[in-house]
Amino acid sequence: MIDINPTDGDGVSDLRVVTEKMKTTKSQKISDEIRKMELFSAADDVVVSAFSNRININTYKDRQTLFMSGDPCDTIYIVISGGIYLYFISEEGNEVIFSELQPGDAVGEIEFALNYRHSSNAVICGTTRLLEIDRKTFNELSAIPHVSSYLIRTIARKLHRTMMFAEGMALYPLETRLARLLLNLGAAHGRSTSDGILIEKPISQSRMGQLINASRPRINAQLQAWKSERLIGVLQHRIVIFNKRSLQIISRHSDPAA
Repeated sequence: MIDINPTDGDGVSDLRVVTEKMKTTKSQKISDEIRKMELFSAADDVVVSAFSNRININTYKDRQTLFMSGDPCDTIYIVISGGIYLYFISEEGNEVIFSELQPGDAVGEIEFALNYRHSSNAVICGTTRLLEIDRKTFNELSAIPHVSSYLIRTIARKLHRTMMFAEGMALYPLETRLARLLLNLGAAHGRSTSDGILIEKPISQSRMGQLINASRPRINAQLQAWKSERLIGVLQHRIVIFNKRSLQIISRHSDPAA
């Protein structure tokens, strides 16, 4: 055990050495982690080393609130694993999810660019690890060309999802919105089996309702109808898509995963 008596010069020196080693180990772990990410995929060792000391990686629990609408935005979050639901509260008091962020996606970049507060609520989906960048570090990173390209792609993906959500809400009935949801879940979390596409991510009917702004009874009625028509099935509490083509027709979208 190290004696950290402040009157003991050697003890203080030993403590500093241990502290520096801990910082170096943490920095190296972060460096190894961020090298795998799209944001730093084209960065050289100098850039990675320089920013690894200024970036944090934290783990959050399922259903933990990340921020609320109106909160100051002082951090940009990039999903390493797990996910984030962005949602707003309807006039009826219901949570309506308009975007699900997956590994590689970011949140906070738009607010940083416009110097706005958060305009939506964010809740963690499953155990999630996030890369966290403060405003000063973000501004320096934004000057690097490939980082700017990454940010443009993340904003474009988010805009596309939001437009698809708005289109579905404004123009299409529940069955179309639900078909699109199942096909998107199949594209993101599906595995091909002899029966069809097994959606390995469990999702409740209540959560489906939040994602397409529909009540649980209506979701249940439509799922039961599709089960009787053999479009879908349920295997160990997970949905199996038996007839992808039929769902694509109902969704009015040729390639929902695009």
